[in-house]
Amino acid sequence: MSTATATKSTKTASTKTSKSTSKKSNKIKSGKYWVTWANKNAKNSTSIDKLEADFKKKVKAFKKALEDAGATVTVSTTRRHKDRAYLFHWCWKISQGKLGGTKISKIPARAGINIEWDHGDAKKSKAGAEEMRSGFSLTKYPISKYAPSLTSNHIKGKAIDMTITWTGKIKVANKSGKKIELTYMKNVKNNKKLHAVGKSYGVKKLLNDAPHWSYNGK
Repeated sequence: MSTATATKSTKTASTKTSKSTSKKSNKIKSGKYWVTWANKNAKNSTSIDKLEADFKKKVKAFKKALEDAGATVTVSTTRRHKDRAYLFHWCWKISQGKLGGTKISKIPARAGINIEWDHGDAKKSKAGAEEMRSGFSLTKYPISKYAPSLTSNHIKGKAIDMTITWTGKIKVANKSGKKIELTYMKNVKNNKKLHAVGKSYGVKKLLNDAPHWSYNGK
């Protein structure tokens, strides 16, 4: 091999290595950075007006009936950005050790999100994901037992997360106008009468996710 050929081969190999290293370094490890990124680039909406048109009318009617009866309705999420859903889903699964056989290094990539879930160490990978889960308030009461969905009704604008509170008993009108007496229960899962009132308006309760209501109960 001539000196010129050897030099060319060395430069080619060097260029390939450089490109490979550069490509790898572009990825940012999971952790608090991604909470800040999502809060800037993939925001959730808390506005009922951002919901899908038909579901928005139903939610507004249900909310008005509750507030007319003396309840307080606090909305935490309406429409969710797809990128945020992706980050929610995988940080929850990694932090909880519930990947279902999927290796951290094989988690599907999402265009526009150059996140590195695999820190090269299982504990560090889990810690990075837990920083995100905490930063996204997925660790706060009420905590879901299931990973946030990649295809949530929130993305379609057909779901809402809201906390409904009142003191003692109130009488809420269902869609037909009949007043239903409701007793406050801290665990909303148990409040079947409240679920029935919501359903009459077309706003259905998802039992395993305390603040979540949607057009189909999912």
